[in-house]
Parts: sequence; C-alpha cells; structure tokens
Amino acid sequence: MTDDPAVRLPPVEQIGIVVRDVDQAVEFFTSAFGWGPFKIREGEQKGFTYDGRTGDCRLKMAFARSGNVEIELIQVLEGETPHSDFLRRHGEGMQHLRFRVADFDGTIAALAKAGVDPLWHQKMPGIAAFAYMKNDKTSGLMVELFEKKESQKGRK
Repeated sequence: MTDDPAVRLPPVEQIGIVVRDVDQAVEFFTSAFGWGPFKIREGEQKGFTYDGRTGDCRLKMAFARSGNVEIELIQVLEGETPHSDFLRRHGEGMQHLRFRVADFDGTIAALAKAGVDPLWHQKMPGIAAFAYMKNDKTSGLMVELFEKKESQKGRK
C-alpha cells in the first residue's frame, strides 16, 4: 500500500441513490427519516458517453440536504445509464458518491494512470463536467467526479 494516492479526493459532496420511483422514495425517506424538503425535477441529458457509446437519457431526480451532504434520488425514465444498469443488477440502493474536484481533466488523467477510467461522462463547456468512474476495483460503488465552472457555482 502506498502513502501517496493517485488522487486525494475532497470530502463527499453527494450520495446518489437509485430508485424505481422517485415520488415513493421521497415519501418514504421524508416520513421514515425526516429527510427533506426534496426538490424534484425531470431532465434530459443529451450527448453523454457511456461505456464508449454516445447516448441520451431522461431522469427524474430529487435532491435534499443532510448537513453538508446532498442526497440525490435517481429514477431513470428513458435511456441506458449506470443507474439503469445498477437497478437491473442490484435493485434499489446507494449507487455513487460524488466529489467536487477543481481540476477535472487532471483528476481524470491521474486516475487513468492508476487504472481507473471514466465509464459515464460528459463535458458541458463553460458549465460543468462529470464522470462516473469504472467501479470494478471499488466494490461496486461508483465514484463521481464533478467540476462546476466558477460562473455556474451559485446555480444548480
């Protein structure tokens, strides 16, 4: 084991949970654990790369805070994503941890040297970039790297 990791990630920013039905999940997590209030939104994501192929999807997501950590509930409405694969293979559950990085390209390059490559990724010039890293070495838990451009930090 080495003292110098390939990348030293900042604290966890988000926990991503894949669900079959966002509305039911919001109702459960609110009533059982007091999480919320949740903000629910639907959106399309076009032109991402997933496992070497370009694709589109439609997601329904709900967001709430737990201290400094964002809770994201994700329901896939259309398309193939790591979330739909996770749901088929494992059912509902915690699918990823997100880390906000200051140097997206540098972090991706450093992880590539350690044998960890992006599985699902997209750059939105001037706005943001994200990558879910392949999880064959991480016990199935995905690590999401996220960089939001300075002019966009106040917007979500």
